[in-house]
Amino acid sequence: MKTSAVAEPCPCCHDVSTVRPKLLLIDEAWVEAPGTDPRLAFWASMRVDDVHPEVRREAPLEQFVDGFYCERCAKGFVAEATLNEARRKYWR
Repeated sequence: MKTSAVAEPCPCCHDVSTVRPKLLLIDEAWVEAPGTDPRLAFWASMRVDDVHPEVRREAPLEQFVDGFYCERCAKGFVAEATLNEARRKYWR
């Protein structure tokens, strides 16, 4: 029987028994440039500037964050506590 020491529940199924720690690769931070469509800021699952700076790794590895993976839902996610309150909201 598999047990999990992870206390972060899956945001989809709300179960902790199928969640395991995983290193996740997220999209780079959004930098607005002249001539770019501002809607592209939301064209990502998660961006580096959506997580707290103390959680990020040093450049050039800042896109790798410690997160979790739910084997039941086949989805990766990060703990809610690691996300900025002013983060962008994405469509699921």
